[in-house]
Amino acid sequence: MKKLHLRSISSTLSSAFIYGMTLSLAFNAPLYAQTIQINEQSTPLDHLKAMPRPKFKQGTTLLLPLGQSNCGLHPDIHTELASNWGFGLEISDRKLDQVARANPGRYQLMVNQASIYRIYNNYKGDVVGLPVLPPNTWLRDKDGNIILRGKHQNPIVSPAAPDEAFKIIGDYLGQRISKFETNAGQPIKVILNEGESGLDLPASLGGRNMAQFLGQDAAVLADFNNSGFTGWYDYVSHNKARHESLIKEALFSQLQSRPVYSLFGSDQYGTERGRWGGWQNAMFLYEHFLNSSFKPLVSDYTASEMYYHFHNSGWSGIQTGNLVPYDALTQALNNISGAIRLGQRFAYPWVSMGWEGRKISTPEEFMGMMKAYYTAGAIGSVGGYFICNGPIWTALYHNRAIGTTTPTLIQQYAIQGHVHALFSHLEEYLRNGDLLPGPNLHPYKTSTQVLPAMELPAEGETQEVQVGNWSATMPTSRVLARKIRGEDRWLVIAWANVGDERNVRVRIDDKLGTQTLRARKAGTMYIFKIVNGQIQRTLIDIDPMNPTKNLSS
Repeated sequence: MKKLHLRSISSTLSSAFIYGMTLSLAFNAPLYAQTIQINEQSTPLDHLKAMPRPKFKQGTTLLLPLGQSNCGLHPDIHTELASNWGFGLEISDRKLDQVARANPGRYQLMVNQASIYRIYNNYKGDVVGLPVLPPNTWLRDKDGNIILRGKHQNPIVSPAAPDEAFKIIGDYLGQRISKFETNAGQPIKVILNEGESGLDLPASLGGRNMAQFLGQDAAVLADFNNSGFTGWYDYVSHNKARHESLIKEALFSQLQSRPVYSLFGSDQYGTERGRWGGWQNAMFLYEHFLNSSFKPLVSDYTASEMYYHFHNSGWSGIQTGNLVPYDALTQALNNISGAIRLGQRFAYPWVSMGWEGRKISTPEEFMGMMKAYYTAGAIGSVGGYFICNGPIWTALYHNRAIGTTTPTLIQQYAIQGHVHALFSHLEEYLRNGDLLPGPNLHPYKTSTQVLPAMELPAEGETQEVQVGNWSATMPTSRVLARKIRGEDRWLVIAWANVGDERNVRVRIDDKLGTQTLRARKAGTMYIFKIVNGQIQRTLIDIDPMNPTKNLSS
């Protein structure tokens, strides 16, 4: 989604200095310290360098480099993020492949592929340089004409489109990306596919009337009748996974190795699943994106969206028509819980603290949400920000003076980097631990889905919201915990998603019983151990906004 509105907010994260002697996830960072004075001539890069850098633990192997989904940054901001903040180096952007070649082994390389839709829209074959797909790639009406829609009269991809079409697309992308890889002189670590191209969501294919809309194409109707599926949602989901996996495999065949792959939005168990009656129209069924052994066919990890106040109510709230929590963490845990049921333990979500023209989270609360998401099983994230013109975008793209207010995007990427660094120290709790299901069921339910909530309710930490004659219950603090398998060690977060910092009481499990935790807006991370029958508790993030400040590299 690209949004073009502008608004500025004040920074609460910036500091007047940076810390030296830090280590990045990819390499040993330069050992230096410098003073950055923020003034009216300060650039976005100045603001980033004025913040305390996170400390990464050496030798982490599970976490993925952080990714970006935006309309462009200056190369110097890219390299600072990749050098010291845990981000991959976007070698497809502004000749950064040459930066990677000049610094062999220093960066983890990443490519973001965002323009696949142009290939599908080239149904006339009149765009020079783009591949031409087979005629039966697109949906046709009863008279055999390609169905066009929208003000741009774009074609609709057919669920019955032949394998050849997607192999052509994958070969084309692979050849392009292979050149970046060759220029950079080392393999790519992660490929991001921003999605929103190809076979569309069921809502755009007729929804509950898919039989009539898709069935007007005789080839599609025949393919459905021969598919063995009894429902159109399964049929469309199966073919979306087929299309995307063919693109991925053809693309990979052109590269030196097999990068981690993340397809935005399409490849998730579902943040919306079961929340409302029409949820199936808003997503593909994740089961079809796994093979018979529950191995992912497309994205290596579930790739759900978590944008602040975008298809959610932010960090708290309900949607009045359904009287269930509509906040971002409840949605994320729905996806996590369902994915765990299908054998998928980790996630690589696409996240945003907001952007100008929409609501923007406070830095503290975004920090708390990200700590909770990692505790739930995130091993990285892709940062989204959708301002594509105007003075803020110009400053970010050209690294021009922005003044004393830290840009939202710089705040967000710094927070993502800090949480990523924190969990480089806590990797064993992700790799060797399990998220505790909690005593309650998740509030989103379907006729076939009854999932654990994957969080622990704190005593008295709920708020009743009255809607007419009905009421709904919302949590006012969130507690999640992971336990190391076979050991008496736990990782626990307490987050004050509503209200000020305070103590909360929560029962963790039979061994730890009920504990009193300090819930902060930026989250509080604890490690619990039982040693010689005694419970030991350690606060990890003494400074909640600089959580690795007191940790050793």
